[in-house]
Amino acid sequence: MTSSDEPIALTRDILKPYERDPRRLNQRLLSILIVVLVAGFCLVYGFAFALFAPGLLLPLVAPLPLMAMVAIWALPETRTAPTRTLIGLTFAFFVGLVMWPNYIALALPGLPWITMVRLTGFPLVLTLLICVSVSKSFRETLAASLSGAPIIWQTLAGFVLIQAVSVGFSAQPGFSIDKFVVAQVGWTSMFFVSAYVFLTPGRVQKMAGMLWLMVIPVGIIGVFEWRHQQVLWAGHIPSFLQIDDPAVTQTLTAKFRDGSDQYRTHSTFNTSLGLGEYLALTLPFIIHFALGKYSWLLKAAAVATMPFLIFIVYITGSRLSVVGCMMSFLFYAVAWALLYWRANRESILAPAFVLALPIGLAIAAGVVLFWRPVHDLAFGGNGATKSSTEARQEQLALAIPKFLSHPWGYGIGNGAKTVGFTIQNGTLTLDSYYITVAMEYGIVGFIVYYGLLALSIFVAARYSLLSIGKSKDYGFLVPLAIALVNFFVIKMVYSAEDNHAIVFMFLGMIVATVSRLRNNNKHAVQAGSQLGGPRSPRMPAHQPARP
Repeated sequence: MTSSDEPIALTRDILKPYERDPRRLNQRLLSILIVVLVAGFCLVYGFAFALFAPGLLLPLVAPLPLMAMVAIWALPETRTAPTRTLIGLTFAFFVGLVMWPNYIALALPGLPWITMVRLTGFPLVLTLLICVSVSKSFRETLAASLSGAPIIWQTLAGFVLIQAVSVGFSAQPGFSIDKFVVAQVGWTSMFFVSAYVFLTPGRVQKMAGMLWLMVIPVGIIGVFEWRHQQVLWAGHIPSFLQIDDPAVTQTLTAKFRDGSDQYRTHSTFNTSLGLGEYLALTLPFIIHFALGKYSWLLKAAAVATMPFLIFIVYITGSRLSVVGCMMSFLFYAVAWALLYWRANRESILAPAFVLALPIGLAIAAGVVLFWRPVHDLAFGGNGATKSSTEARQEQLALAIPKFLSHPWGYGIGNGAKTVGFTIQNGTLTLDSYYITVAMEYGIVGFIVYYGLLALSIFVAARYSLLSIGKSKDYGFLVPLAIALVNFFVIKMVYSAEDNHAIVFMFLGMIVATVSRLRNNNKHAVQAGSQLGGPRSPRMPAHQPARP
């Protein structure tokens, strides 16, 4: 060996344990085998696509998302992530969810409906995954946000696991997988996106303002629909956006309460109940703008919106909307009195408000229970609302024995089919989401799902007491908690999932707001310790504000 060959020989000796000679026979055979397998898969896949498309198009395109996930995972680390795109898609998703009817969509053979929510939701999820893959800073920021209330995201993760396991109990695995994917796009991803997006000051207030402002066009559409007693775009939908489906036909058909001529408007939502639920979720934020520390012009606009919203509630004919509005006013009164007392502990007026609340609540309960018009409006009576009450009772009677025989659930998306209750035209329906969750996810899923909502309400209510005198964003913990209470109660009588994406967005907003609040308090304590030394154990951490 010459001296010129020594570096080459040395390099080979160093790299020998870490590489194999590609010229070896077994390595060449392995390469040929991989090429043959890939070519065979492509041949079979192409033959199947030509034979079964478009009827089985969805299973055939399933490898593409998996390949996309692998490609995203393999992306290199970068200093910047597409966070601006993520933020823009978040607000676009939210607007499309409320303002665009979900049943006006592009329907291609073999594929699910291409709705506005999916057009914005899937790119939103893709952008989120890219941000997580390429940016260490994004991952650290998101982790810091989730650490503000770890019990919420941990409970959510448990519920997602239960959703995935429930697919194995489904009699229709393909249908359940589709429902599972939709839930992760519209629910789980919205939670994590919101936990990051709303960590920035001012965005919670912006989103609350959008909730309020969208009530105006949605309500105006509802008023015109109520006057014409039909969906405004029925018969005017372009052919490429028309969906030949019985559910869509039923949605576009005029809806009247059973046994009466009362038209029930639903505007851009699938049903009047979906519109009513959205109004009940929005009202706490409008009350907050009316009573918060805002300009008189903004307060006046919020107050003026309330009668309009209540009128929309009336023309929906939805009892759940009425109950949601009642709870919004009552619970906000309770929260306002408690916060006022905490901020003004030496004031005589503050405890008077708090002590008067039980009397006021008792009077309100008496009016609802014993004054027939209000009672019928909230809970229904013996007339037009009797049939819906009896239907819920019958559904519960059908569900209980099936739940007891199969307490681990029947799989995501199979609640209505399992109960087997149909209306006059033969359509399967299920009114209570409590029954839906129990039938689909079993007793454990029921506890985890509603435990998630209860924990989120508790966290928001608890930290709202620490938000006094701080940024306006922190004050939105109060309407967020009340909106979740409304949702918790409404789900007893409404099973559709129209507004679930908004609710999971609320959960992410709570996590982000609490994280900022805890971080702010931590810095304040550290600054106080540096300026004044260690605090005496007997010194209260919070000094009451003087009037």
